[in-house]
Amino acid sequence: QAELDEETAANVRAERDNILATVVDPLVSNPLRWAEMTADKQTEWSQYRTDLLDVPQQSGFPNTITWPVKPE
Repeated sequence: QAELDEETAANVRAERDNILATVVDPLVSNPLRWAEMTADKQTEWSQYRTDLLDVPQQSGFPNTITWPVKPE
């Protein structure tokens, strides 16, 4: 069971890292795109990024997790 949990945890982290690398960070780290957003949208994206980083701290990790919802 522990080995399965470790593998599941690694897979979840890889999926999270992929979302960060392909969806969030290109937007958050691009000054022009970031500057075009309203303050509310910037807050939503910052919270989304934080929530993704906090996925491993969820109580059900790695078997029961709730993925944060990407801002529109």
